[in-house]
Parts: sequence; structure tokens; C-alpha cells
Amino acid sequence: MRSASLETGRRIAVSLAPGDDLIGSIASACAHHRISQGVIVTLSGAFRDVELIAAQTPSADPEPPLPESVRIPYTEGIGSGTITTGAEGHVVHVHLAVGRKDAGARAFAGHVLAAEAHYVVEIVIDEVLNPRMLRTPSDQTWGLPTLDFAERAEATS
Repeated sequence: MRSASLETGRRIAVSLAPGDDLIGSIASACAHHRISQGVIVTLSGAFRDVELIAAQTPSADPEPPLPESVRIPYTEGIGSGTITTGAEGHVVHVHLAVGRKDAGARAFAGHVLAAEAHYVVEIVIDEVLNPRMLRTPSDQTWGLPTLDFAERAEATS
């Protein structure tokens, strides 16, 4: 286990328009507001299409990460996540629990690979000032990068 006391800064709200890309929009909003890392406190709304790391059938070995994904059309749901910054820019890590609107709200949950806003998607992000949040791979997590914390950054004036 790793934990850290988070020193937060600003809180921003993001409202997506129909057709907006969830992951790209979060990264763009953070870049626009000069937020290099943060916590997605809440994310809710309707999605035209969501792609999650998941499987449609039971896995022979549930221990390793799933190598497949599923696409779910026309859902509503809620999620949260983290935002870090790496060499490639903002790294947005989001998990959603969504229900299909046309299937009695049949539920799906998992790590978001892609999602397109349908009509209403609202996101609240808290900026994290300290410590520096990193995503580092580990043998314990099958090589998947997970949240880690660097030493407390020096205060700036």
C-alpha cells in the first residue's frame, strides 16, 4: 500500500458537449487551466459510446489483467479517477460504472479506454499541488502503471 496526504489547489468543473471525447477533454481542460495533476472527484453523465477493459465471458484465470475490451453504446454512469503528467503529457486514468439505457440499466464497470459524450457529462477535478503523483509499473501489478507518490515538492512563491 502507498498513501499520501494530498495538498489540493483549485477545483474546476468541466461540462462536455455532445460528441466530446472524455479522456481528451479532461486532458485539454487540465492543460487550459495549467493543472498538471489532480483527482477526478466525480464524473457523471450520458455516453453515446464507452469502451472499457472488460470481458463478455468469464476469464479462465481472473488474476491477470484482462487483455480485451468491450464497447457499450448508450449508457449513463458515474466514475472517478486521477490525472498525472508524463513524458507524453497528461495521463488521464478513469474508471466508470455505467448502465445501458436500453437494457434495463444492465451494468458494466471498468477502466475507460474511450468514451464519447452523449448529451450531458459533467466532471469535477481537484488540482493536487503536493506530493507529485506518478504512474509507475510494478511486477506486483503485472506491469501496469499504478499511482505512486514522489517526495513532497518544495513550496514555491
